[in-house]
Amino acid sequence: MGELLVSKSGLGYLIMYGSQVFNINLVITGVVILGIISYIMYFMIDTLENYCKKKRGA
Repeated sequence: MGELLVSKSGLGYLIMYGSQVFNINLVITGVVILGIISYIMYFMIDTLENYCKKKRGA
């Protein structure tokens, strides 16, 4: 949330700028990119966790 309010570059800035100039495509694109990045990071953490569980149990 802090990035959205005070950023000068990045995805947070892109989303805030898009909302200020009423460019809905810019806002939606930023949110979709954040969603994709979040999914990829979650997948990586989940894979690492499963690997560590198997390693510890073996």
